[in-house]
This record gives sequence, C-alpha cells and structure tokens, in this order.
Amino acid sequence: MKSEIKIILALFCASAALLLLHSFAMNRSLLIDLDGDLPISALDDRSVGGTSIATTYMEKGRRILECDLTTTYQYPFCELNIQLANLNQEEPVIGVDFANFERVGLWLTYTAPTDAGIRLHMRNFNPEYSTLADENSMKYNSLEWFRAQGSTQPIWIPLDSLQVSTWWLSENKISLKNGGPEFTNIATLEISTGTMVSDGAYRLEVEKIEFQGKLISKEQLYLILVSMWMIFAFLRLSHSVVKHKKSAIFFKFREQELTTINHLLDSKSRALQDQVGRDVLTGILNRQGLQAILFDEGGTISRAKGLSIAFIDIDHFKQVNDTYGHMIGDDVLKEFARLIEENIRNSTEIVARWGGEEFILACPNSNLKEVEMLAEKIRVLVASHVWPLDIALTCSIGVAQLTEESIESFIQRADVALYAAKNQGRNRVVSSNK
Repeated sequence: MKSEIKIILALFCASAALLLLHSFAMNRSLLIDLDGDLPISALDDRSVGGTSIATTYMEKGRRILECDLTTTYQYPFCELNIQLANLNQEEPVIGVDFANFERVGLWLTYTAPTDAGIRLHMRNFNPEYSTLADENSMKYNSLEWFRAQGSTQPIWIPLDSLQVSTWWLSENKISLKNGGPEFTNIATLEISTGTMVSDGAYRLEVEKIEFQGKLISKEQLYLILVSMWMIFAFLRLSHSVVKHKKSAIFFKFREQELTTINHLLDSKSRALQDQVGRDVLTGILNRQGLQAILFDEGGTISRAKGLSIAFIDIDHFKQVNDTYGHMIGDDVLKEFARLIEENIRNSTEIVARWGGEEFILACPNSNLKEVEMLAEKIRVLVASHVWPLDIALTCSIGVAQLTEESIESFIQRADVALYAAKNQGRNRVVSSNK
C-alpha cells in the first residue's frame, strides 16, 4: 500500500513538472535564413499583366525588397517569396511542418507612400487539393495588417490568427473539411504589399524571421499525461486481479474502480474535444466544432427532421478594426455572439463562429420561412443594439434550407445568398432560391 502511495505521489509530481515545463520551457524556435541556400525571389504583377517592378537583394545583413508599384493592374502587388520546399515536378513536395509553432516574429522596416498594409502568406501544399502544375492550388494561410510603416521590430503574429482567403476557397472549390488553416507542409513564405496601395516606391527591409513554439503541443502533452495514468491504472488493476481473482467481492470492487477511471478519462477526453471545438474569443462553437456536428452521423442534427441555416456577416467590420482598434473589434465580436445566443428560439439551435466576422446559426426542425423570420429578427436587433462606443453596426444574412445535397453544397448556397444580400446594399436577409 505504501508503494502505491509513493507511485501516485510520483505520478502527481511528474504531471505537475511536465505541465510547468511545458508552460515555461520546452520551447523551440526556427530562424529563416535570408542569405543562405533557400531560394528567395522578388515577384510582382507583371506575370498577370501589370507593370509593377520588384527587385530583392541583401544589404548589411538585411533582405531588401524594392518595388516600383503601379496600379495599371486591378490587384497590383510586389512580393518577397521564400521557398521552403523543392517544387520540382518530379519530386514530392516536402515543406516545413509549423503545426506545433505558436507564433512568428518579423524584424522588418516598411516604407510606403501611403498607409498601405503588409500581407503575410504561409502557403501549404496538400495533395488532396494541391498540384505542382497549378501554383495557385497551394492554400493561402494569410493575414494583412496596417499601420506598419517605420521601425516595427519585432512584430509577433500568432499563427492561429491567420485565415484561409475566401477567394482561394471559392476559386479552388475546396471541400468543407479542407476549409480551415493548415500549417503541416508549408512550401513558401510570402511577404507582400497590401490591398490598399497607390502608385509609388515601396521598400521592405527584413532583418530576421523567427518562428517560436513548443517541442510538443498541448494536446500531445495531455495525451502523455492521460497515458501515464492509464498505464498505472491498468498495471494496478492487473496486479489486483491476479492477487484476488478468487474473491467475488474483490471483482465487484475493481469493476467499480475501473468504471470510475473510465468516467474520469472520458471526462478529460470530452473536455479536450470541447476545447478544440470552441472559439477562444467568443466561447461559442468554431468552424471545426460545427463541422463535427454536421458531419457526425450520430449527431444532434438529422436530415429527416429538416435543417436550415442562417449565414451571418457583420457589415463593414474591417472599418471597426481600422477605426477603433482590434481590442474594440474583439469586444464587438463577443457582444455579437452573445446577442445571437440570447435570441435563438430553443436549445437545439446552434451558433458558431465560421471565421473572422462570419457566423452560422444552424436550426434543426425548421423550414426556410421560420428561419427567415428569425434572421430578420436578428438583423433588426443588431441594427438597434447599443454597441461599444456607440458604433453603428448592421449585418447581412443569407438563409438556406437543406435538401437532397451535400453539406458543402448546402453551406455554399447560404454563402451565395449572403453575398447577394451584401451586393443588394447590406443590412438585409436574402434566401437561397433552391
């Protein structure tokens, strides 16, 4: 008995030590060599009919991108392209796995004629949707930020703030399960001029690019801890069964003990799954959490009972971030999610943050007309709600009802209806015609 107590104490100490080590140590970093063997090039819009001219070179230990940008092309750009994988047609594409990295630091100086933004692209190659014959098929994990001019060293960007560009998803007809960010096989890094640019000279000086993360992820750490306790529980139970196999009372007691352990492990597993499927900012389901419900054949949503959704997008949300800052923008997103949750009709309806300022309201047992009325109610509530700093806010909503079709097609129809609402002037509800 004393030896068991010692083992349990040792396991508790080991668990606490691993958690502390993961919090304050177990760090790793990766520096991108800007003057080594990696192929680094300057790209511009001349390849698509533009007239901008970009060049790159090393100067005093810094990678320089100089750009004479002209707006003759609809989407003018200059770009610093860092190739991390061999893109030879005859070899498999083996890039860098950034899945366990948490953030990237950019030591750079940016000079532009206007307050133009900077874009960061981390291009992921996945054979399910990428081919070397089409360079554009590599996924755009992207972020654009403004107020970037002058010395901004370093800029730390959390990798979970990067999103997949909507135009890329639409253009490549990406399935729902492949719609989220991916960092497991990054083939190229790209730093480019932003979307709001004007004619003139642009200069980007990059001193260092550093990725930071942990040697193991939180999920892997939790799996190690659970495995340690499971092995101990298994060995302890096995020893007891061998020692007391002739005692019926013992078997009953150990059965209860095993049931308790399984409940504890199941609770930890559900807690981990809930953490992965929840949006950190708003606390509601995220895209992955909603996907798990929609794709789960044993889930709470059934085709036989009917399902309709409302695809909701906050109008001109980028202006809120640009005018009041991202902290106020985050407060607006949290308040927006709370407002929708408080005005759904029953507990079976599900609210999820799809990405950025987009939300999905899934309504089982509902027809199109019922969800149209609910969407109109939400639209009016949003327009009349008192938002932080008295910001005037509206939303556009696309509504669709599930028919004999795939979930991807169903959500795509709602998305098309949402864009129709935006094209018709925003602050309105539009239903899919199908």
